[in-house]
Amino acid sequence: MMMMFKTYTTNTNPHVGSTKSGFGQGRKNQIMLLNSSSSSLLFGRSATTKASSCALSKSFSDDGNGGSFDRRFLRRRLRRRRKSDSSWFSSNSLASGALVPQKKTNDACDEMKSRANNNNNTNNKYTISRVLRRGENERRKRAALFLRASAGGDEGEENASLSAGEEQESAEVVVPARNYDDDVDDDEEPNFGVKSPELATFHRKTALFAISVGFAVFYGFPKPDVLTSEAWQLLAIFSATICGLVLKPLPVGAWAFGAMTVSLLTKTLTFDQALSSVSNQVVWLILVTAFFARAFVKTGFGDRLALLFVSVAGQSSLRLAYGFQLAEALLSPAMPSTTARAAGVFIPVIKSLDPRTQEFLIGQQLQGTGATSAFLMSGAAQNFLCMQIAIGMGIPFVNPFNEWAVAAFVPAFICMMVTPLIVFIVDPPLLNATPKAPMEAAKKLQAMGPLAEIEKRMCLSLGTTVFLWIFGAPLGIAAVVAAMTGLCLMLISGVLSWDDALEQKGAWDTLIWFAILIGMSQQLNDLGVIEWLSGFVRDFLISWNLVGTSAFVALHLAYFLSHYMFASQSAHVGALYGAFLTMMIAGGVPPKLAAISLAMNTNTFGGLTHYASGQAAVYYGSGKIGLEKLWKQGLYVSCVHAFIWSTVGMAWWSVCGIF
Repeated sequence: MMMMFKTYTTNTNPHVGSTKSGFGQGRKNQIMLLNSSSSSLLFGRSATTKASSCALSKSFSDDGNGGSFDRRFLRRRLRRRRKSDSSWFSSNSLASGALVPQKKTNDACDEMKSRANNNNNTNNKYTISRVLRRGENERRKRAALFLRASAGGDEGEENASLSAGEEQESAEVVVPARNYDDDVDDDEEPNFGVKSPELATFHRKTALFAISVGFAVFYGFPKPDVLTSEAWQLLAIFSATICGLVLKPLPVGAWAFGAMTVSLLTKTLTFDQALSSVSNQVVWLILVTAFFARAFVKTGFGDRLALLFVSVAGQSSLRLAYGFQLAEALLSPAMPSTTARAAGVFIPVIKSLDPRTQEFLIGQQLQGTGATSAFLMSGAAQNFLCMQIAIGMGIPFVNPFNEWAVAAFVPAFICMMVTPLIVFIVDPPLLNATPKAPMEAAKKLQAMGPLAEIEKRMCLSLGTTVFLWIFGAPLGIAAVVAAMTGLCLMLISGVLSWDDALEQKGAWDTLIWFAILIGMSQQLNDLGVIEWLSGFVRDFLISWNLVGTSAFVALHLAYFLSHYMFASQSAHVGALYGAFLTMMIAGGVPPKLAAISLAMNTNTFGGLTHYASGQAAVYYGSGKIGLEKLWKQGLYVSCVHAFIWSTVGMAWWSVCGIF
């Protein structure tokens, strides 16, 4: 902004006489008028203002005898402003960069200029904003706004009193004056930086498309006789819900909440049915372990752990990814929940690393759970469920734990080694080579020193949780109860406050939408929709005369693709594992091969979508990976894993004598 400076000086000497000036008596003051063609400095503070306001507040008082000019004096002057004929302003107004005028005409300004021309002494220069508005109402608003602003100002800086009889130094005040030649309405109220409220984002076209999918399912296909009207309506609503979760016309939680509301309005579900999965253990495990992630960040232990990883394997993002995969494989026996491992360990660590590597590390870590959770039967909750169903159907597993470990070791290890490389090739990170990172990480790790007290308390709480995860099952302590115990210990010891828990918006959002999806999936099973789909697949196989190998491949493909309709691997196993196992055995597939292969397939699609599993919801809820990229990675990595299991896995199982 181009500005011109004109200097005017006023001299008020107590030995000569008194004048009617806003400064009072007993001082010499200089006023510099800063002409500008813009009024953008209204109530603003320029660099000159900031430098001068402190000194100005110590230079001026209400009189020459050292009295304090404070806000009470300003209020008294405001009450008498109609009787006053001179322009005035306070030191507080100068300190805040504002000038409160008393006359609406330019006569006062002209008088001030004429007085200023009598003295050319200039010692200090200060910048203040000149406010000149027409009308009584406008002046009242200005005064009220100034009073509120000054009331909230810094009161720690007192106005310095002036010694009696001491001659005041000349002070030069820089006043930005408006150029009245501009075509600007003087009666226009300033905005003062207040923004008008904006509408929330809602993508109408994608919303209409998702809704049209639901209508197409409901009206485009005839309702099977074996299904009720509520079941068919729920299938249509669920189809629209899944489509909306992919296209995201609204945030995920908002769209799922809207879908649940539609199911209630149409009498498809009752309120208890719609929210039946709020008590689901997996949902609450996701929520509680998200608070563990907050504890990692708050205490700094996540940074310490991240630096340790980087110092060992941080030469590149790819090496770091392999380190994370190996770490999860080693943690899986101690932490049998993939959700707990994701939220309690890896999310905090990855968030502590360079932002340019986070999306890549999050993506490969999610897709790698298909291999790490399959290493051992204790690697994930759905593994236990698969073996329970298979043994219940009479398939002879003498030592399920050992037989699982032998069957999974070779193909799972190859999948674990291939996953980071595949993701690195298809979706490379923004930053890869970091040769100096290990050395820098080691220095920072040394600078952090030993564990702080809050870190020790956090480790003790988390260690108790891990201990209960390992040894709590024989005692009847579920994984979610173990996690809740650890959270309570963190709250009691002061590691976390309840406000810290309430601030985890992503975790509470996941609680809503994931519970809604699991509830819909469960109701689809209860209403017979899943059983109807299984019968449809069986009839299709019979019509095409698919038996043996062809039935094996077709049923695995159908079992894999059907997971797009499920929000939990455990729910998928409970709904379809037994039915597909029965169809495979009826099609001539060896029982042990059918049971093991379907169980491994269950682990394969854990990263297929952002709602495919508990860990998928956690990784997506971190906000570090986009929805489109997650779905893309879920598809091509799952295909790679399926290829490895169907080739290397089949050969290995043949060697092991499974078939």
